[in-house]
Amino acid sequence: MKKILAIVLALVMMLAVSVPAFAVDIATDNGKGESVVKTSTQNEDGEEAAGFTVSIPAENIVPWDSLSKDFTYTVTSQLAPAKAVRVDVADADDGLVMTDTTGLTLAYWLQNSYAVMDGPVVNAQSCTFTVCVSQDNWDAAPVSEYSDTLLFTASIVDVTP
Repeated sequence: MKKILAIVLALVMMLAVSVPAFAVDIATDNGKGESVVKTSTQNEDGEEAAGFTVSIPAENIVPWDSLSKDFTYTVTSQLAPAKAVRVDVADADDGLVMTDTTGLTLAYWLQNSYAVMDGPVVNAQSCTFTVCVSQDNWDAAPVSEYSDTLLFTASIVDVTP
């Protein structure tokens, strides 16, 4: 069985080598000929060329007693037509509560928690989200360093051109 498989594989390889390359013969067309030039969606390494980068802040510091604080992230993308990057910002554990080292909590909410980019190709498009804390929550919280983890999720979505 192995010998038969080896013979079949050798024949397939020989047939693949014998596929002729076609060219335009301009001698028979008044000295003119056409050749198609086209692009591939893969780079020279054979990897898909479409992609994006989202640059997010490592820390987002909210000053004490600030009712809202804007933070910025940037998106660079090069995608297929009618595609765009969507970025969602959410609390990693869905609680929207910051906690200090002793277990005290401070509730907050997010505004502008998602953005869809302007098109398939954007160069460092800035997007803003806002962390908000109510005055009642600030008034009830002892002064401490509260923190929580935000999760940024980027996806490619269909858009109408």
